[in-house]
Amino acid sequence: MNDRLERTQIYDWHKEHGDVVPFAGWEMPVRYSDIREEHMAVREAVGVFDVSHM
Repeated sequence: MNDRLERTQIYDWHKEHGDVVPFAGWEMPVRYSDIREEHMAVREAVGVFDVSHM
């Protein structure tokens, strides 16, 4: 059995800028800053979601 988690093409960026957690066999970001700050940034500007693991 291989316990190694997969990584997206932009994993290094995710790791450098936020928390990375195991998710469905992948190492994925959970957040980059305070959740309230992220919520307001998406409401007032734009948000990006990495779906390359799908």
